[in-house]
Parts: sequence; C-alpha cells; structure tokens
Amino acid sequence: VKQQILDQDIYCPPEASVLLASYAVQAKYGDYDPSVYPPGFLHNESLLPQRVKDQYQMTSDMWEERITSWYTEHTGMLRDEAEMEYLKIAQDLEMYGISYFPIKNKKG
Repeated sequence: VKQQILDQDIYCPPEASVLLASYAVQAKYGDYDPSVYPPGFLHNESLLPQRVKDQYQMTSDMWEERITSWYTEHTGMLRDEAEMEYLKIAQDLEMYGISYFPIKNKKG
C-alpha cells in the first residue's frame, strides 16, 4: 500500500501524505529522540509522493519538519500500532482498492 501511494497509484492528499509518512517513520524508527535522530535523518527516505512535493515550494528540510512534528505525537506507539494506523488512513483514501488495467475488444 505504501509503495502504491508513493508511486501515485493511490491518490493521497498532501496533509494525509504527511500523516502517513509520520506513521511510516514511527513504524521504522520507533519513538522520536532528537539526540538519536538529528535534523536530516529523513533525507534518504522516500516518504511522500512526488506530486505532493511538487505541489508546494518546500525544501526537504521543511517537509522533514512537518513529518517530524506529527512523528513526535506518536511517542509510545508500537510498530504494529503505527502500521495499523497507516492502513486505517490508507483504506479511507478515495482510490484505495481500485486497480486500472488495459482492456481490448475482440478486434484488438
């Protein structure tokens, strides 16, 4: 599901994208600790769809700040809980569960 959102196969609004990214970070890294995770620790992570990044004129540092502000709210959340919250939000997205495929008629 995460990859489908990042690949833009499932449309995700910007605010929901940031929230989903924060749950993904919680699931991967656990509780936020500024002494362990200094600014820039998310630079190599793929967390937001490119469309969302292109829509706003924000630097990667600014995106990291937004994601981290939500991430700090998840303190105490276990990995499984973070993944479940991610999926709860993802399943409510408009395009969740919809797959497009090419069709042909008898003539080709």
